[in-house]
Amino acid sequence: MDSQPNRRVLVCQYRTCTRDGAAKVLQVFQQQQITNVTVEACGCLGLCGSGPIVVVLPDNTYYWHINPQKSKAIIAIHLLGNKEIPAMMHPRLHPN
Repeated sequence: MDSQPNRRVLVCQYRTCTRDGAAKVLQVFQQQQITNVTVEACGCLGLCGSGPIVVVLPDNTYYWHINPQKSKAIIAIHLLGNKEIPAMMHPRLHPN
């Protein structure tokens, strides 16, 4: 049995996130070939001003103000290491 859960990574590509560098964030995720992980560009996630936003499903983890370096941390720690990164999670959606 595979120890890695099936996950989807959504990277907002709407106006504000795109202006703040979301295309580069998406590119970092797309360059990785991670088993059981699909990466998708998506429209507005309703968190304008907090972006670029990255969502990891089915974990429902919302990461905010993501840049290429933080994307690499999400890949290494969350997607490969199965541990969320509380310091990068959106505080309105993850208050603790």
